[in-house]
Amino acid sequence: MARIKTTNRSPVLLKYLTRLWHERACEAYAVECDRDLDIAPDADTVRFLILGDTGSGSDNQRRVARASEQTALEKGCDFVLFAGDNFIQTGITSIHDPQLDEKFESMYHLDLPFYAILGNHDLRGNWKAQIDYTLHSRRWHLPGTNYHFNAGPVFIQAINTTCSLRTLWQIYRKSPRPWHMVVGHHPVISSGRHGGMLPLERIIVGMSPIDFFVSGHNHALEHTHYRKFDQIVSGGGGSPIESARDARLKNTLFYRECHGYIWAEITADTAAFDYFDADGETIYRFSKTRRIPASQV
Repeated sequence: MARIKTTNRSPVLLKYLTRLWHERACEAYAVECDRDLDIAPDADTVRFLILGDTGSGSDNQRRVARASEQTALEKGCDFVLFAGDNFIQTGITSIHDPQLDEKFESMYHLDLPFYAILGNHDLRGNWKAQIDYTLHSRRWHLPGTNYHFNAGPVFIQAINTTCSLRTLWQIYRKSPRPWHMVVGHHPVISSGRHGGMLPLERIIVGMSPIDFFVSGHNHALEHTHYRKFDQIVSGGGGSPIESARDARLKNTLFYRECHGYIWAEITADTAAFDYFDADGETIYRFSKTRRIPASQV
């Protein structure tokens, strides 16, 4: 009887999974930072900017940078959130990559902490270098693939959504502050060109206790209400604007394909978000009052 020839594909599969694990930054890589990540932990109010998909080095990135700086000076600002794709198209090569100066240090003049997350374009390069750069820049804060900090009345979790099924469970952590915000590059739900997450991912986030999910990825400004949280997309930081493929989702409250940014002001009771175009003109605003559990009434 002829024998059936078999091959052991386990080493090949293991090699593929290992490569995929690294490419998606699934490992818990982090640096030991000697500075406290918390910002104004005892403050009753915090104000901050949200910029996403910034790293083009283009005139549009400079326009948004200058306009957002003016808004920060006029309205107040404690820190800046970067919603990923900090250096397009293929991330950076090392902590000495000139893009770090061109697209960050020399691009933004605010003397404030910038809290960043990794986007899919960042993962095409040496994404660990962006984390390592935290030790070489006074303003750049990206201490790990996933991290968290307190900002006044807000607990903020920064997660790597490219490895979502491993990281999304972290958002079930109980917030020590009145508000719970998650920052992840890929939106849960969006009317933008790239859409949102897969159904299972949406279920995981939808059942969580968060108040806000802040993203980029789609190069637009957007506000969508989903389940009990607000999806905020700030993807107009400088990368080319992309047209949406499909009609707007029924629970989309605002959507505009333009360069721009968001300024937020959050107290223990109220959170307000102002949307601006690249000229610094207000184009949308929404606010939300915190849900107070019945046990606290």
